[in-house]
Amino acid sequence: MAVVGASSRTFVGQVALNNCRTLGFTGSIYPVGRSSEVAGLRTYGSIKDLPERVDLALVQVRTERVLEVIREGIETGITGFVVPGSGFTDSGQAALDLVSDLKALREEHEFELIGPNCMGVLDLVSGAAPYIGTAKANLRRGSVALVAQSGAVVEAIVNSGGRVPLSTAVSAGSEAITDMAAYLNYFAADENTTAVLAFVEALADAPRLTAAIERLTACGKPLAVCVVGHSETAQEGVTAHSGRLAAGARLAAAALRQAGAIIAEDLDELMALGELLGAERPIPRGKRLHIVTNSGGEGNLLADIADALGLELPRISAHAKESLQTKWPTLSVRNPLDPWGTDDYELIYPSAMREAAAEPGDILMVAMDQHRSSGDHERELGLNLARYLSEATDEADKLPVLLSPLSDDVDPNLVELCRRLRLPLLRGARSGLSALAKLCDWRLSLIPRSGKESPTPAEAPTPPTVPSSGTLTEDRALDLFTAMGVRTPRRVTAGDPAAAASAAASFEGPIVLKGVAQGITHKTERGLVSISPRNVESAAREMASRNPDLELSYLVVEQIRGELEVLVGYKKDEVFGPTIVLGIGGVWAEFHADIAMHVGFLDAPSASELLDSSTVGKMILSARGGVLDRNGVIAALLAVSELGRANPHLGSVEINPLIVGRKHSTAVDAVIEQCHSAVSPILEGIPS
Repeated sequence: MAVVGASSRTFVGQVALNNCRTLGFTGSIYPVGRSSEVAGLRTYGSIKDLPERVDLALVQVRTERVLEVIREGIETGITGFVVPGSGFTDSGQAALDLVSDLKALREEHEFELIGPNCMGVLDLVSGAAPYIGTAKANLRRGSVALVAQSGAVVEAIVNSGGRVPLSTAVSAGSEAITDMAAYLNYFAADENTTAVLAFVEALADAPRLTAAIERLTACGKPLAVCVVGHSETAQEGVTAHSGRLAAGARLAAAALRQAGAIIAEDLDELMALGELLGAERPIPRGKRLHIVTNSGGEGNLLADIADALGLELPRISAHAKESLQTKWPTLSVRNPLDPWGTDDYELIYPSAMREAAAEPGDILMVAMDQHRSSGDHERELGLNLARYLSEATDEADKLPVLLSPLSDDVDPNLVELCRRLRLPLLRGARSGLSALAKLCDWRLSLIPRSGKESPTPAEAPTPPTVPSSGTLTEDRALDLFTAMGVRTPRRVTAGDPAAAASAAASFEGPIVLKGVAQGITHKTERGLVSISPRNVESAAREMASRNPDLELSYLVVEQIRGELEVLVGYKKDEVFGPTIVLGIGGVWAEFHADIAMHVGFLDAPSASELLDSSTVGKMILSARGGVLDRNGVIAALLAVSELGRANPHLGSVEINPLIVGRKHSTAVDAVIEQCHSAVSPILEGIPS
């Protein structure tokens, strides 16, 4: 390895050399710089002066010199480079120009490059450390790889006191050449890595990334990823920081989850997932959790959180209850189980844990507060309960987990003991339980489904061709969906208020009057919707007077009643391509922002899966009075998908609302827009 820009005068000029020594790197290291000696090593004037060809060069020079050094390295046969930030390649036009120049150079030569604007890489297998942060000698080695586009996130996990045992830590930076997909593909094949943590801000090639995640999953290696960019402020920050477009975090997370990733909500949850995966124990095949604690109140808190996260707390069997109460008649035997105070803990806790471990279930958790500042007795309690947990689960097919409900530093002796016993030690009730639930969900997703599937409708009929210019008005859009088998209300188009009144007279039941104009996609805000008007002609004239700038026609529509209003949509996203969305609809769509997404086009099974995973699907199944019309919603999902597939020029398709009742799902409003049109406000807001 060559360190270009090595210097005896600065920390950054020496830190990579010292890191390699600290981690036990046995390969050759050559400082390249102006000093005669750096960190006790002879320094060379340029890469061309080195006594042998090196595998990798850490290029820590000013931005304007980076390209020159890399060209020189390529000429000597170097195929790997790391270009850190350290104040020289962080931002600004010069940094953007460097990325562009590096991409152009990559078209001429084969090489890989980490960065620019990164911390570098720590390879804890070989000890190679072209990394500009301090790597301590006690950095915990293990089988979890870390790759993050943020150097600070890599630093946070590397400096967390060994909570995550690492095989490799990569600060990817701007990903000018080597991107997230390349790292994941490497880790999928790496025999030293069993799981991966990632932090994602921006995606350059979504199909390659999702394919890499699918490969990891196929290899049985979980990927836990934290995706940022949910807010407009965060998206602007990503662009300003890296010069790259931020895919909306909600859509990105949906796509990565669909490919097989576990989505961590924040760094605490990502860390907890790393601790669980780093223990290298089998991931539970189910979500049945038994908790043994030393506090009834905290046990009830954990039960509430576990229930909200979908973890199951089975009732204790009569056999276990009898076994424990025979010796301790006053013990309340339940799950969570709190034996504290019933007897000396050295006597009761081992028995309680053995009984809990023998119960049908998947996870045995011991939950108790542990702090670095705890007294001697409390620390001894923690150490002993960890030992009891390990012993109780030695022969049981359960994942043992130790949880401190407060996210606080714990006794270092307990940390060391848990590492020796391979016990995951989680800090924080919600982040710990959430990580556990998501890991279980990931494992369950790998188990093939059995049994009878819910019935689904046939594939959508061949969709009609949509004109390649303009935005379709509601009546024309509904006509298209009618042709595709989606139920729509009876409707009559009228050219003026008098004709609207005449049309309304032909309806037997209540009607809705709508004003229709080219380019107007959301009518409510402009007063263009009147429900059950007493005087149709007057209502139509009122619409015209409130919108003198519009050339209105009128739509008289049968009023449809149902139990639920749903949004069904298609959007061509500039990062992920075709995307199907499903959520709460009507005038509350933006407020609820409860959207499920599927990247790619749908078939009947994937439409059914999308519905079942959504809030809408859960509402359909649990509606008071009976299940709502599930198949009609799936038919609408397939229709918007097929319409987008058959018409690549479409930018968005939206049915809102689809009114769902017990025996029908009826599209009462729809908008279809071209790629160059302004995307509808609801769909436009979905990725963020």
